[in-house]
Amino acid sequence: MNQKIIIIIISLLLVNNVFASEVTKKSIEFYVEHTTKNVKGVCGEIQMEEPNIQTSNNQYSLKSPFVITIPLLKISSGDSNRDSHIQEILGYPDSPNILVKIESVNVIKEKTYTIKGKLTIHGNTKEFTTDASVSPEDSNLINVDGSFIVKFSEYELENPSLLFMKAKDEIRIKYLFQIKLK
Repeated sequence: MNQKIIIIIISLLLVNNVFASEVTKKSIEFYVEHTTKNVKGVCGEIQMEEPNIQTSNNQYSLKSPFVITIPLLKISSGDSNRDSHIQEILGYPDSPNILVKIESVNVIKEKTYTIKGKLTIHGNTKEFTTDASVSPEDSNLINVDGSFIVKFSEYELENPSLLFMKAKDEIRIKYLFQIKLK
């Protein structure tokens, strides 16, 4: 009886491989449109829990939720005055980080997945959904690439302004992660 259970467990593991993983590259960029100047910001130091990924029939699924932390002090647009103003708008120092909790990843079609989770900015948490392209670079390395839009007003944030004109009520967030399956 015990041998049958062991055989069943081993065959399940061979069919549905669960991998611990390591994020080898991470990039998050922010775009804000303004009538006089469009602004691009990047976060140089993203903190990220390692996702547990399950693979079956060349498709990937998330085994458990994980959190991405974006420190506001590490967001840079190339202008320190603008950066400190945006950090203030986003809640610094009361809320020093933007938190992204990834709760589910589901395949839509071959290399397109829907990612769902919760985004917390300045103490306000909202659900979000984004589509991402998930492409294998080799058998143990995948790239996750996508973008989504966040509205300042949804998070009760002030729109940044320049020359008394407000920026568009949205931030486009573009992300790219390279994940090594161990």
